[in-house]
Amino acid sequence: MEQETNVYDEFKDFVNEHKISRRSFIKMAGGGILLFFTFRNVLLHGQQDRRDQHEMPTDFNAYLKIGIDGRVTCYTGKIEMGQGVITSLAQMLAEEIDVALESVDMVMGNTDLCPWDMGTFGSMSTPVFGTELRKAGAKARKVLLELGAEYLKLPVENLVIVNGVIFNKKNKSEKVSYAELGKGEKIEKSPTGEAETKKPSEFSVINKSFKRTDAFEKVTGKAKYTADIQLPGMVYAKILRPPALNAKLLEVDLSEAEKIDGVQIINDSGLIAVLHKYPDIAEFALSKIKTKYDSPEIKVD
Repeated sequence: MEQETNVYDEFKDFVNEHKISRRSFIKMAGGGILLFFTFRNVLLHGQQDRRDQHEMPTDFNAYLKIGIDGRVTCYTGKIEMGQGVITSLAQMLAEEIDVALESVDMVMGNTDLCPWDMGTFGSMSTPVFGTELRKAGAKARKVLLELGAEYLKLPVENLVIVNGVIFNKKNKSEKVSYAELGKGEKIEKSPTGEAETKKPSEFSVINKSFKRTDAFEKVTGKAKYTADIQLPGMVYAKILRPPALNAKLLEVDLSEAEKIDGVQIINDSGLIAVLHKYPDIAEFALSKIKTKYDSPEIKVD
């Protein structure tokens, strides 16, 4: 805990030094409609609070951004591991904010942009994060209706939203899109009152089955996995492991492994690692290392 606190204190010092503020955040976020809900300095306070209390952020901009092209970008610390949340979470947001599913872009697991998240595990993405995302979408919809009412000079109750466009119920020629409301400017606005999420009887996106939005990339091989990432000069490491707990390395012969072209061997006081640009060659070189251990008897209490 002490080490964790020190790391956080160092991070606070970094943020203070670079003066990351609400204004600088808006500048970095680019054009579009930015809506703030009880805005706090998330970097300095929100992350620490949520780490301790496992709470989701209440800041609207932590979850999504509406661009000047009308597209909605959803930010989540959750990651796609084959369970389909890249599609289902987008459905939840599209439902509440009244846009088509294909208008939602997912940004997942980007620690520079996405809200803090304790991890993707335990089947919590849909019931826990999904619930908060729907609330954020409902609040966004309420704000957008209020902005539309100001733009069209009509009461909110006279308006309806269809696929990202706000219409006058009585005169469909009177309308304004989410993109038009942005006009390339940064707009700050907080919702007035509570915003309720939609009832199941009102669903038009959540209750439908869609093809997974990442399916094409995966079945065609265009999707990039961790193993596909190659950086300049990158190598893979294979570590020499002892055969038993507390076993001591007495002798080691690296000569056969060192003969393999391109192999680098690190020997730091008995901690031995084999490096190569291809993981299978690193594994093969590791198998060529000859060792002798003083293996103590393992006692079971």
